[in-house]
Amino acid sequence: MYMKGRYTDYDNVADFTSHKLAQLIHEMQSIQRVEIVKVLQDALIAYEDGDIEVSFVDGWPHALQNPKEESDMSD
Repeated sequence: MYMKGRYTDYDNVADFTSHKLAQLIHEMQSIQRVEIVKVLQDALIAYEDGDIEVSFVDGWPHALQNPKEESDMSD
């Protein structure tokens, strides 16, 4: 199985965030919520590119912008 996400360097580690976002996209497609699907797809791409961090609150994703810039500021 090919696993996309941030932790693909480790054979025994799956990226839960990518998996959960993909699952939510599928669920929203099944109930035809195209506006939510688009936002979730954009979030998944941005997460996998390292542009955002994602946390989940009550099962829904919340994006934290510019994690790279925040880490650069603390250096």
